[in-house]
Amino acid sequence: MATKIKQEQAFAYAELLEILSLMEEQYVRKVPKKLIEIFKENSLESYEKHLDVTIPLEEQNISKDTAALIGMLTLNYWCENEEEKIELTSVYKENERKYQDQIREKYNPDNIFNNETINNKVSTENEQIVENIEIDSKNLPLDYNSFPWYKKIFTKVRTFILRILKRI
Repeated sequence: MATKIKQEQAFAYAELLEILSLMEEQYVRKVPKKLIEIFKENSLESYEKHLDVTIPLEEQNISKDTAALIGMLTLNYWCENEEEKIELTSVYKENERKYQDQIREKYNPDNIFNNETINNKVSTENEQIVENIEIDSKNLPLDYNSFPWYKKIFTKVRTFILRILKRI
């Protein structure tokens, strides 16, 4: 039964196969052949190789999915002993904790409604908008005689409100 995979995942499989083709044979042999076959079957057929052997892998632009696959292969097949696995697992857990903290800080509903800096920023932006409106209205010559009566009233009320808002 063939499953349809996303294009990003197929790209990651193809990119991983390119990385494996550039690696030393001793590392490639540690990965089960069945897993490599799965990567080949599901890889993106239109993938164009883009990795440069002269540049370290950390400095190349690989996808996050590919990096995750490399992490999985490292943990499951390339770690030499249990000590390395435990150390790598702790690094993964620390990275996940940092990521979750960033997400929690960014999307915390308590901070959305109670954050004074956001309120101050919004009020500052509102003041700037009001000032810009007043400056614009002062610089424009208005011929009130050409306005209909309801526009005259609206303009006077708006000017009055803007003056009140500027004092606040």
